Amino acid sequence: MVEFANGGAQATVKLKDGRVFFKALVSNATAVIAVRGYKEPPFAASEIDELYQSEEDKRPNERFDWEYWDDWSQ
Repeated sequence: MVEFANGGAQATVKLKDGRVFFKALVSNATAVIAVRGYKEPPFAASEIDELYQSEEDKRPNERFDWEYWDDWSQ
């Protein structure tokens, strides 16, 4: 994945049921740790069908103010 910050990449998540979530934050290409607009995970890891980067994901306009799902950010 193309990173926009050290270890951070933006991606698009497609679920097995066809739903798509844009602007997901992926940490170290191993974990989805945030999705813009969601304070909690809107899906389980087992629901993910595909994780990919669009051209916008590779060069995101917004790079700050993510709402992380883990307590370590507080």
